[in-house]
This record gives sequence, C-alpha cells and structure tokens, in this order.
Amino acid sequence: MFRWPGKIKPADRPELCSSIDIVPTILAVAGVDIPKRLPGLNLLANLQEGKPIKRNTLFGENFDHNIEDIEDPEASLLNRWVIRGDYKLLLTYDGVAGSGYGRRVLPTDPQPQLFDLKSDPHEKTNLATKKPELLKELSGLIHGWYPLKNRKVNTLPRQK
Repeated sequence: MFRWPGKIKPADRPELCSSIDIVPTILAVAGVDIPKRLPGLNLLANLQEGKPIKRNTLFGENFDHNIEDIEDPEASLLNRWVIRGDYKLLLTYDGVAGSGYGRRVLPTDPQPQLFDLKSDPHEKTNLATKKPELLKELSGLIHGWYPLKNRKVNTLPRQK
C-alpha cells in the first residue's frame, strides 16, 4: 500500500491496514501535526523500522452510490464489516434499492457472511452457521462500533 523508494523497505506485511491510515501517515511524512480525532493510524515508524502494527480489529461500511437522505446516512447503508484476527464478518441490511444511477445492488443471499481469511482468502466458504458464537461476538463488535437507529440487520444465518 505504501511505497517510498529509499525511505521504506519493501515488505509483505501480515497486519491489518486500511485506507484510513493513509492520511495520518502522509501527514507524519510531511511533518504536520496529526489531529487527535482523525481516524486511522500513523504507520510511518512501522513502515520505516519494520515495527508490527498494533491493530487486531478493523471496521468498515459500504453505502449506495446515491445518497437517499442527506440527513440520514443509514438510508444508504449497504453493509458493514469487521475483520478481527483471521476472521471477517459482513452484515447486510434491510431496505430497497436506491433510485437512479448507482442503484443499490443487494446481495443474492443477504445473510451474515463469516470467512476465515487465512484459509479462505477469496471468501468462498461462509462459516456463519458453523460458528454461531463467533458470529454473535463479531456482530456485537460491529453494533458497538456503529450503532444503527433505523435499519435492521440480517443477523441470523439460515440453517441448511
């Protein structure tokens, strides 16, 4: 993700990193103070010195291209996800497709999707029904990170 010839040694790193880390890292490179409320981590020292990145959980969300209601971001929410350790949980939400260009593409199976990224990096095998306790735990992390007011999540996987 980062490349700086002569300053950062190329490496394949196993830690969790996100696009939210780009701004604080670039600010550090530029010698600018990083605002305390800015999300993301300054990875400069990690990249220059090979220090491990101290993060084991990463959150994210996806929204419809068109904003349904500028006062209510939830109206355009497609899904939220968490990666902790080797596991990723993706949760989708109720609602109808957006209107016009960028129409919301709803998944064919809106049930929770739980993946072991180490053994299944292409996210082919959904483990949600096989690991209900982990599903519950990771769902709780997502809800604690970004509580919803109106939308309903599909939290219970269908039994086959």
